Amino acid sequence: MFPHPTPQPVPQPAVPLIDNPFSPEIVANGVSGLSVINGIVTITLETVHCDHSKAEPQLERVVVGRVAASVPAAQALMTGLYQFLAQHGLNPFHDAGGATCQ
Repeated sequence: MFPHPTPQPVPQPAVPLIDNPFSPEIVANGVSGLSVINGIVTITLETVHCDHSKAEPQLERVVVGRVAASVPAAQALMTGLYQFLAQHGLNPFHDAGGATCQ
């Protein structure tokens, strides 16, 4: 199994959060790339689509969005995601079937 980190209380920021129910939601089933440029970490998200307008549709990997964050924000995202997965009994280091980022 993998070690379960002790959950740490999440510090509340001084600025209140306003939830926007109309914000876009991106559904991705893969990460096609990562980069760091000028202190900004960019994660390129992809999903698999099939173009049914073609006579013989083929599956294609399509970029559906990018998440760009400062290094501290990216580190907080990774820490929070790791803790969330571990708390739900999911191994944060599970091999995604040989999938790799480019």
